[in-house]
Amino acid sequence: MSDGLLAREDELAAVGRTIDGAMTGTGAVLVLEGPAGIGKTAVLEAARSRASGALVLSARASELDRGFGFGLVHQLLDRVAKPELMTGAAAHASVVLDPASSGAEDAGFAVLHGLYWLTANLAEQQPVVLLADDLHWADVPSLRFLEYLARRMDGLRVALIATTRPSEPGAAQELLDELRASAEVVRPRPLDREAAAALLDLPGSVLDAALEVTGGNPLLLSVLGREVGGQDVVSAERLAEIGARGVAPAIERRLRPLGADAVAAARAAAVLGERATVEDVATVAQLSSAADALDRLVAADVLDGRAFVHPLVRAAVLDTIPAGERAELHRAAALRLRERGLRAGAIAPHWHATEPAGDARAVADLCAAAKEAAAEGATDLAADHLARALEEPPEDRAGVALELAELEVRAQRPAGADRLRELLRGGLDGDAAARAHAALANHLVHTDPAAAVVELEQATEDATDPTLALRLEAALLEALLFVDPDGSRLRARFSAGEPSLAALAAAANDGALRGMPTDELVALAERALGGGELLATVGPASSTWNLVTHALRFAEDARGAQRALEAGDRAVREQGLLAATLFVEQSWGYWHRDFGSVALGAARSRSGLEAIRAQGLVTTVPALSAVLAENLVELDKLEEAAAEVDTDLGAAAGTFIEPFVLTIRGRVRLLLRRYDEAEADLRRVVAFGDARGWAAPNAAFGRLRLAEVLAATGRHEEALELMEHDAAAALAARRPGCLGMALRRRALAQEGDEAIATLREAVSALEPTALRRELGWALHDLGARLRIRGDRVEAREPLRQALDLAARTESALLARHTHNELEASGARLRRERLEGVEALTPAERRVAQLAAEGLTNRQIAETLWVTLKTVEVHLGRSYTKLGIGGRGQLASALGLEGDARAA
Repeated sequence: MSDGLLAREDELAAVGRTIDGAMTGTGAVLVLEGPAGIGKTAVLEAARSRASGALVLSARASELDRGFGFGLVHQLLDRVAKPELMTGAAAHASVVLDPASSGAEDAGFAVLHGLYWLTANLAEQQPVVLLADDLHWADVPSLRFLEYLARRMDGLRVALIATTRPSEPGAAQELLDELRASAEVVRPRPLDREAAAALLDLPGSVLDAALEVTGGNPLLLSVLGREVGGQDVVSAERLAEIGARGVAPAIERRLRPLGADAVAAARAAAVLGERATVEDVATVAQLSSAADALDRLVAADVLDGRAFVHPLVRAAVLDTIPAGERAELHRAAALRLRERGLRAGAIAPHWHATEPAGDARAVADLCAAAKEAAAEGATDLAADHLARALEEPPEDRAGVALELAELEVRAQRPAGADRLRELLRGGLDGDAAARAHAALANHLVHTDPAAAVVELEQATEDATDPTLALRLEAALLEALLFVDPDGSRLRARFSAGEPSLAALAAAANDGALRGMPTDELVALAERALGGGELLATVGPASSTWNLVTHALRFAEDARGAQRALEAGDRAVREQGLLAATLFVEQSWGYWHRDFGSVALGAARSRSGLEAIRAQGLVTTVPALSAVLAENLVELDKLEEAAAEVDTDLGAAAGTFIEPFVLTIRGRVRLLLRRYDEAEADLRRVVAFGDARGWAAPNAAFGRLRLAEVLAATGRHEEALELMEHDAAAALAARRPGCLGMALRRRALAQEGDEAIATLREAVSALEPTALRRELGWALHDLGARLRIRGDRVEAREPLRQALDLAARTESALLARHTHNELEASGARLRRERLEGVEALTPAERRVAQLAAEGLTNRQIAETLWVTLKTVEVHLGRSYTKLGIGGRGQLASALGLEGDARAA
């Protein structure tokens, strides 16, 4: 494959490997990096001819694209984004590719995910080759997509071949570096003397001078060759003089003989960009017709179709335009494109290049472009558009400034908070003031939570729109839950007047923690959910909804909590809300610890943890680490659990997160026999709960686990006192599971027949509940005590039941301890129940579960935000470990047949 290129064998070989990979389903990325004129675009064009049988989609970025969100993506995908391809997760791509679509709260991740699946759908029909030229000028959202795609190419029939310059001013260097990390990078070398001789017919000494002047750059050699063309004798000195002028004078000399209309057309084309039509050029250049002028520019090797033959040529033409005239050409371009009805994002970059003039059309386009960019998740770009609109200035200056400040705060720009305070001093009121106070609260929540609460209190007073008011109230109640040391301010808030859904949710969570009677608690939680209204209004990306699911779990209502969580799962999938993964996966992690499979609990917790780490939500990491550790302990992975929580709490210290981290850290330290540290952690948990009036034993397991430490260190009297408290609280709350938990810990501090009698009570209390793993531990303890007393035969039945529950809940820790007890009792062991499923990793277990429920590989990949290849690998490994031949045997192998447990 020579394609007439000189000295580019290595580059063309890399192109061939990349495209061959796409043809065989091993997608790959190739980045051609080098200075302007080195021949990158020529290699890219050679790739087009090499990609026979593939769908070739190409795009070239320009400086204008930096201000057009997903501008490069539009070039690549607009023409192929058919409705039949934009289904499932790919539907989220419509936020970018369908101007009528509106974005979700977490559009950034959803859009990237949707564009990935649109590309995957295209590749199912035929191999896809994406050619992206001049990425150093690409807009940030497009680069984010290409980097997102590049990390997920394995298994796709897709090749991405891109060009870029190193260290280009203004380039999104971090994103380009991340893209390079997933790519083969090839750097074309300057032409050597042999290649230069093939390009230019010059005497030896003159050729050497040409190489020295141009550095072997193919474009500069070509320009130089054209400059000296027709001259019989050219000295090395004369050649050096011509070359030193660079491209711009050469292009200016080339344009001059073509006529004034060709110069005007070239300037208009340079301002408009290569997607301009002939009519666009004519309008902006103020010509009655531009066709003839454009033809002359093509003949003179200035243009190739509507595009310049090289970006350096376009830059040279732009350099010849005086600054004032260039600004007017951009204004004419903006007006022409808005007349054509192009989307605002394509028009806005031209307004950025004009001088502010109080033009309402500019304000309208810039504000519309900001709305598009925000919907696509391009917050920084949206803020830039509004900042430029504010300079125009707009008629509604305060309204635009408020939207800008909200975006600046979201993008963590320092100017946002100051702008909000200035607007509030200027007299904002009503919903506008509420939004400003809420944005300030978002800015302050991680650095000064108490100040954030003050801002939210004011926001709730100012809000008049019911939906806005409900969301702000939910945010205020969440903030109070985190920082209110005794819960009094929180309770005063949700107890005042007729409660909203947010107030009911806060009351349900508080009631659950304080030991509200179960029937009252379940009724209150169901009222808070409002038949789906709370989820629809506040959304799953909110701890308000999340806390109601926990309240139902504390009430031991496994099925009610499951229904709520399944609704949250649906909302996350349908809306592509990656941010909500934090809350949904955390809730599922605890649900599985209590009622389901600890393997699935670990898988879902890890999924949530990975999502929040990807979003940089450092404060919330301990909350997911805690529930992950809870499940890892039961999976008998103590060292892994310790790695998650045996660390400093950081920003989570002193917040609502703290007791849930310390309770599992205390348990981990107990199992590691670090008794003093475990006791210190668990006493802090008890003190935290007592200060807030938490009485429910399962609120944070504080007294339950402290009693285990005390019993292990011989302090039985205090352990019994603690369990007296929890047993009384469980009876008052009418929670049999909590009573069983307390009775089991009470038995740890008792001896002989007394302990056995207490454990029989614990088993009786736990049997009617959905707390299968807790029941398994009570049966284990009962069997162990019976064996110690000498009743080895009698001990075997509760131990066998415990082993069965260990298998059902996938608790390897319970299984190991029960096996040891059964062996000590002389029973014949049945290890086969514990083989296979135990060998699955959490990720494999989660994928296998979804497959067993009937989801296709694609649906699983869309649900878990992973690639099809990842799903295929996990399933293949699962089949091997489970010893089965395919999907139809999964439910049986996982022990799910006839089981109502959730995913």
